[in-house]
Amino acid sequence: MDPAGLDAAAAARIHEALAEQQLDASYAAFVAQHLAVPDARWRWCCGSSCDPCVQRLGRAVDRVRRELGIAPA
Repeated sequence: MDPAGLDAAAAARIHEALAEQQLDASYAAFVAQHLAVPDARWRWCCGSSCDPCVQRLGRAVDRVRRELGIAPA
């Protein structure tokens, strides 16, 4: 999903999900871009202790998907 095309309500939900996961607001574009992307294409942890880990980002994506009724392709 194009982050520039989000309505205000969707953008707010993304920012709330980021705050819940204690992630910086700069990850809003990542969350928006991955809402409709199949999990198998991006959701894997490399085990390198990345910060933030894709698992935390994934929890933010999951919350927004639920709230917006979006299922990945």
